[in-house]
Amino acid sequence: MKSKAAVVTVAEVAELLGVDVRTVTRATNNGDLPALRVGRRLLIPRLPLLAHLGVLDTGPAAAAGALAS
Repeated sequence: MKSKAAVVTVAEVAELLGVDVRTVTRATNNGDLPALRVGRRLLIPRLPLLAHLGVLDTGPAAAAGALAS
C-alpha cells in the first residue's frame, strides 16, 4: 500500500485486493473489514486493515516496540 494516510478509500482497498468496489463495501457492511462512515464516505483505517490482512504484526512484541518509539 503506497498511501501513508490514516485511512484509505473503498476504491483504494478494492484496487489493492483486486476486487470490485462493491465487494469491499459488502465486506465493511458485514463487519468483515473495519470501516468508518464520515457523512456519505466510507473510509477504512489503514493500520487495522493491514492487521486484518496479516501484513502488520499486532502481537505483544509489536505493541512494545510501538510504545518504545
